[in-house]
Amino acid sequence: MKRSEERAYNIQKVIKTAQSLFISDGIAATPITRIAEAANLTPTSLYRYFQNKDALVFAAWQDALVTFYSAFMERYVRITPKPQNGYEKFVACMDIYFSFYHEMPEWYDYTREMFSSYSEKNQDNEVKNVFWKYYDKEIPIPVLKALREGVADGSIRPDVNIYAVYQCLLNAYTGTTIYENVSFGVSPVEIVRFTGELIANYIKNEC
Repeated sequence: MKRSEERAYNIQKVIKTAQSLFISDGIAATPITRIAEAANLTPTSLYRYFQNKDALVFAAWQDALVTFYSAFMERYVRITPKPQNGYEKFVACMDIYFSFYHEMPEWYDYTREMFSSYSEKNQDNEVKNVFWKYYDKEIPIPVLKALREGVADGSIRPDVNIYAVYQCLLNAYTGTTIYENVSFGVSPVEIVRFTGELIANYIKNEC
């Protein structure tokens, strides 16, 4: 293996190893030394690829988003019957998001930690830059497109502020404003489901 190929291989191995540990155990609870050990590298070797832990955190986060979106779109294009209008596409997106959160509840904690922890560290813009790097390729952009289409085709109420709806969903997906409700015995996944269903009922054009 060429040196450049070995470097690319090791970088990807470190990213995937770190991502797995961040999702299972949390970012703050996962030191660089543990990531290096799990990747069969020394901490010194790891620092050759990533300047510091934050650089690795963002690389793992971007990779996770791309993986999540790819899995989402794979399911979205297989939907039968196909959604016919913007409202139906919105509901289809909700159903897929719910299924992912039920299958991978730890993803919700990972997303929440990225937004909350790095906002506190004044790196919120960097988090968002990663989250929105590709306009058509990150969650929950497909929902925003469905909302716009629904207003245009009449399946969603014309008086709905789609950006306000979008922000409510973004808050639900990232846990930035509702996560504290878990202390009352409501799981994060159920909060997301409730939020999505409530909004779906509100925006539907019954005319």
